This record gives sequence, C-alpha cells and structure tokens, in this order.
Amino acid sequence: MTTYTTLTNDEKAAIAQAEVRTLEYQMYALEVKLIAENAKSTPDSEAITALNALVTEKQSQIAAVKA
Repeated sequence: MTTYTTLTNDEKAAIAQAEVRTLEYQMYALEVKLIAENAKSTPDSEAITALNALVTEKQSQIAAVKA
C-alpha cells in the first residue's frame, strides 16, 4: 500500500468509514430488491441468484475495507 504523509490516521479512518457506509447502503438496496423479487408470485430464480451474489460481493468488499 502507498505511504501517505499528509493524511492523518483520523482522516484515513474517516475515508474508510465513509466507503463502508456507501457499501452498506448499496448492500441494503440489494437486499430490498431481493425482498421484492421474493415477494413476486413467480420470483425469477436467476435474479435471486444474481442479487445474492451481489450481496456476497458487497460483504467481501466491506470486510476488505475494514481489514
């Protein structure tokens, strides 16, 4: 990782936290879409699979940013 000399540790933490917040918003939106898809009389299994994969991807991204 690149060394940063101008940003304080608090500023770097704030940037990381903002990214986590953005990823969580995106993940929540995906979960709402998943709820809506599952509520259909005939849910699209491909859409559900895709949404689940996207949620898993967001979880991985959040874990990576928090690490």
